[in-house]
Amino acid sequence: MRTSPHIGHSHMEQMNLILEFVCRFDVNNLLYAINGKHFDEEQIVSITNDICEYHVKLKKQKVHLYSFGKTWNKEYTHEDNDHFDTSAKVSWKIRSGTAGAKKVFKRFCKAVRRTLPDGRPNPQAHERSMISTPNYMGDLFGLASYPECVKELFHVMLYFYEDLDACICESLRIIKEEKDTRYDYVKVNELLEDALEKSRQAQIHIIEAIEKEPELKKALMESKSINSDEENPVLKAYKQTKKENMAEFASQHFHNCSPADISKITLYKAFNEADEDPDMMWAMTVFGNDREKILRVNYAIDHFNELLPDKCKRGVIPALQLYFFMAWSNPIVGVESFLNYFNKRYEEKGKQGDKWKTIGYSAITGANTKETKNAAKYEKTKKDMTAKLEEMLSNAFQNVQITSPQEKTA
Repeated sequence: MRTSPHIGHSHMEQMNLILEFVCRFDVNNLLYAINGKHFDEEQIVSITNDICEYHVKLKKQKVHLYSFGKTWNKEYTHEDNDHFDTSAKVSWKIRSGTAGAKKVFKRFCKAVRRTLPDGRPNPQAHERSMISTPNYMGDLFGLASYPECVKELFHVMLYFYEDLDACICESLRIIKEEKDTRYDYVKVNELLEDALEKSRQAQIHIIEAIEKEPELKKALMESKSINSDEENPVLKAYKQTKKENMAEFASQHFHNCSPADISKITLYKAFNEADEDPDMMWAMTVFGNDREKILRVNYAIDHFNELLPDKCKRGVIPALQLYFFMAWSNPIVGVESFLNYFNKRYEEKGKQGDKWKTIGYSAITGANTKETKNAAKYEKTKKDMTAKLEEMLSNAFQNVQITSPQEKTA
């Protein structure tokens, strides 16, 4: 289970409390506390050394925190999302700073009875620490009248609090950004779709293998790992969500589900949404989740001869034209997987008379390398191929604005 909301709230309270103290800390806070505790030079040097140690650790954690902040809210899910919320994560990342600040509070605490007379709980360290006292008498002679060890302690504390302030502000920024993203339905839904697409690509070989084995697919869909609502609450919620309400699902589960949950949704989508068309599942593994894109690509493959010369050299599909078509269709897989799909569909479903021989991996990659040396021919072939594609699709989809699949996914 994920940490409860009140625990996350506690992390926020602690960071805001320390931030408030850091923002109003000045030399008179320190001098008042030193005099109130009657510290000698040895004790002051000890505190200085401790803060220097906290600061060294905090500097390292600061680097990791800022790196974390750059990517954390750009991904829909992360490991341990179902165990720790973001406020707990950022608090842990700056623990040397916050723990150090609390220890400094304690070093300057007044003595307190173990049990207060009226039964109230003992005040926390920051509440009874002399260094955080909001109302105090300023030192008459100032820092200049104190020994060097006090001046050094003050400057060490300033540098430590400066980095601690930056870390807490960055932590609060990350938490706020997460909240803003969660309630931006357009953005959070895009992050969910991106996570599902990445998961699909990572599981392409599994999906392709199961697609070829109906019994294996049936066994998987009936297994507890996919079919049990009790074991898969996130998948259950996804199944129960209508397409028009998917943004609400995305918002609710943003940073509140695991990569394993996304993997299960991916398999469920692939096997169930593709059932209405036996070829759709394979197409989705090659070109992604966009059905409109697949419709256009499939139409182009089925009528591919219309894009080629009347006669092809050696009766083979020209490699460069096929390379440009592949680039236009923007597959999410490599050349070999694209060719497997193209060749099978062209040979089985092509609609124009005699078909040309299909080509392999080395031919298509070699053609691009070879023809780039002749820039004029390369650009003319590319331009002609693109123009023919747009004309063919505009005739086939007259009332639909034509864009290439690559432009749609850009």
